[in-house]
Amino acid sequence: MQSTPDTPTRNPFKQCSILAVSLLGLYALLSVPAYTIVGARAVEGLTYAVVLCLVPGILVFLISGFLYRDAAPVAVMGVSTLLRLMVVGIGTLIIIKLRTDFGSAEFLNFLIWLLICYFASLLVETLLIIR
Repeated sequence: MQSTPDTPTRNPFKQCSILAVSLLGLYALLSVPAYTIVGARAVEGLTYAVVLCLVPGILVFLISGFLYRDAAPVAVMGVSTLLRLMVVGIGTLIIIKLRTDFGSAEFLNFLIWLLICYFASLLVETLLIIR
């Protein structure tokens, strides 16, 4: 849906705040079982996952809100998906390189949190873009 005079334009700051609140709420919800079941390393992996999923969402909302206001939602979703995959993929590789003390169990926990946060951010971004 393109922005027309009848429909209000999307507010990028509001979209960014909704995404941030959603992912921080998910973080708060998942940090309790992560810490009680696995420990502090799981919370660390969850923190990395939330940051890796939050950054591309904020970038997409700011770019589409300020630079491409009249862009079609399909185009914004395409750019969003590409940017999210790149940031998450490159971020994961950087974490693997920097955190050599992460064992296979810690890395598996990180991947589980990353998948949960990835799909949650995808859901929130999609709902915010198409509305």
